[in-house]
Amino acid sequence: MRILFISLLLISNMIFSQHHSEKPQSNDTPIVDELPSLYYEFVDVVGILTTDEIIALIGEPAKKINIKMQSSNNIIASTWYYHNLNTDESGTYFPTTELDIIDGFVESVTFMNNINESNLTEGTQFDIKKQNNIF
Repeated sequence: MRILFISLLLISNMIFSQHHSEKPQSNDTPIVDELPSLYYEFVDVVGILTTDEIIALIGEPAKKINIKMQSSNNIIASTWYYHNLNTDESGTYFPTTELDIIDGFVESVTFMNNINESNLTEGTQFDIKKQNNIF
């Protein structure tokens, strides 16, 4: 009887210690601390960030256009506009940077020399290269 009691006591201690073992800390550090302003460096980095991470780094866009499904009213894509965010090689700011977002990630970036987003003006567009595996 004594052996059974000691065995049960040891087993319960092992179970208790496993249940209360230290849980691994989640790593909430962002992938990047800041987005580069030089346009081609910006394009290389912005595609790996979620929309929440982008907002945390550079704030809300000056203008946001959401495209919704008519049947469900769910947002399926967005276009975000930022002003004076990116520079060319000479350090001159593009007046407008357009981010086209699908499924929570940037699909393309357009650098425009026209501040008025309502005009359909030409700009320099870059498609984001998706990587199969980041790590």
